[in-house]
Amino acid sequence: MTDRRAALVFWLLSTAPAAAASAGCGQPPPDRPPQAVGLEGGARGILVAVPEAYDPAVPHRLIVAFHGRTNPAERVRRYYGLEDAAKRPTIVVYPRAERQSDGTFVWRLPQDAALFDAVVERMAADYCVDRDRVFAVGHSLGATFANTLACARGETLRGVATVAGGIQPAECRGEAAALLLHHPQDRLVPVETGQAARDALLAANDLPATPAESFAEPYVCRRYGAADDPAPVAWCLHDQSATRTGRTYAHQWPDGAEQAALAFFRALEGD
Repeated sequence: MTDRRAALVFWLLSTAPAAAASAGCGQPPPDRPPQAVGLEGGARGILVAVPEAYDPAVPHRLIVAFHGRTNPAERVRRYYGLEDAAKRPTIVVYPRAERQSDGTFVWRLPQDAALFDAVVERMAADYCVDRDRVFAVGHSLGATFANTLACARGETLRGVATVAGGIQPAECRGEAAALLLHHPQDRLVPVETGQAARDALLAANDLPATPAESFAEPYVCRRYGAADDPAPVAWCLHDQSATRTGRTYAHQWPDGAEQAALAFFRALEGD
């Protein structure tokens, strides 16, 4: 059986640019990570994970990770597993979505695009961030919003990696690479919704509708765009539907998704 924890190998030949060091490089970090960022109309909460061995002289990758409709930032931090999967200095920020009247969370445009902007600027000011290595991750509703930001904030994002997401209508600004994971039998976010997100990002990145290459381990994937394209799109199907408690649930964060996301980012970075 395929080991889902294995890193996903992407055939990309991107050359990593020199680090675009932020204003926070060389400066002492705050005594504690910020718990909120200021926006017009009030502050918004964030959960920030800074490496224990943080070095203000080293530009860090920044990942902004969006939670879904029902799980808060603390819970997705545990099951995304991004901090443990990172192989280079990485800061991960988990923004907190606003709640709706029914208690579920929601991500909206343009309010939460402004939240993303504020997160990037705050982290770049307080910490040593590589502005050319800003990424977004999400699952379900969070995936839909991260995919949307790949279009709306393509000039800021180097890439996104998402599981079981769609996309919202948005005016595209720049191009961001994308890794999209989906289960064909997902009933909460049908695979057709994921395919629509894929096609929207192909159009935004001016990529052909025919994949350039396919590979099968540990997921069945197709890469759109040449190996040296700066903003490829990888569309991957997984078959994990059994949960750890034994029930069947296709709409889940599959084993190995965090390794796949970080492998994709490393390939874009030229590592």
